[in-house]
Amino acid sequence: MNRSDILLQVKDAEAKAQQIVKEAEEKQRATISAARRDAATRVNEADEKLRAEHDAKLAKERESIAAEKQTHLNKGREEASRVKASAETKVPNVLTHLMQSFERTLDVAAKTND
Repeated sequence: MNRSDILLQVKDAEAKAQQIVKEAEEKQRATISAARRDAATRVNEADEKLRAEHDAKLAKERESIAAEKQTHLNKGREEASRVKASAETKVPNVLTHLMQSFERTLDVAAKTND
């Protein structure tokens, strides 16, 4: 081999090496890009899953709170009903007591005026 053939082979080898490096860099960029897309997709999926779990827990707690609220309202209504019934049974006695008290006051006032 003469010198020009050797130089030509070196040039060819350098060109092939540059092509290999270029292809490797392109492959690296493509791999990085794909990895970033995959990571973004996984993050989005995890966010959606977390959001769905959060929404489900929140809905469950709202239902629980609503049920507890209804229970307290029902107890309050029952208590109010009992108080009202008790008060209604006492009204005649209270009226009688007030009338007697008023009559005593009038009797005392009438006796002092005599």
